Amino acid sequence: MSRVLLTRPEPAASRTARDLIRRGYLPVVAPMMRMRAIGLAGLLEVPAGAVVAVTSARAIEAVAGSPGWARLRALPVFAVGGATAAAAKDAGALRVEAAGGDLGSLCDHLLRARPGSVVYLAGRQRSGDLCAILQANGIACEMHEVYDMEALAGPPAALVAALASCGPDDPLAALVYSRRSADALIGALTGLDFRGKLVFFALSDQVAEPLRALGPCHVADEPSEAALIALLEKTC
Repeated sequence: MSRVLLTRPEPAASRTARDLIRRGYLPVVAPMMRMRAIGLAGLLEVPAGAVVAVTSARAIEAVAGSPGWARLRALPVFAVGGATAAAAKDAGALRVEAAGGDLGSLCDHLLRARPGSVVYLAGRQRSGDLCAILQANGIACEMHEVYDMEALAGPPAALVAALASCGPDDPLAALVYSRRSADALIGALTGLDFRGKLVFFALSDQVAEPLRALGPCHVADEPSEAALIALLEKTC
């Protein structure tokens, strides 16, 4: 399996594609969703003594360059994991701390830090309730939805072409990073001849759950892109 299907949205898909090319793979860039920035006007007021919490690099991409981010980037930023922390640093954040890659570890970091308040940059669709956990532990949290992910209409042309040119002896490795991308990929595969042509590599068990019925599915040891690509190299 030298060809790798990348289902994540741009610009992350192209960044991963460049990394895979360096590793000797042939990436097939076929994002299942697109990001839309929303609600940036609400970021203009920042509570005194606040820190920023981010659970996805998408949130950083949505706010980067906005007047609100010009204020927020000077505050301590608590990121869910290394990739999100790197995105915050690239966007000009001055102080960034990375948690272990999931909501629980991010909550632990914030509970240890005990900030005066938390500004949570979130997506419209999300799993878990960071603000509820923090508020239950006496930390004020203000959530701002700053992006929405929209499924693309119909299967991407790159996906259709890749499936048409592979078979059981030469399957396509599909990297899937989120549950919503997994659901969108399943929708895109409807009506296509894909059985026996795909091997899935999922970021977590939650992501893998709906994919298991479609074909072989491997799960990363931890929810990070580094672990996902390490699994790909180990398997392929």
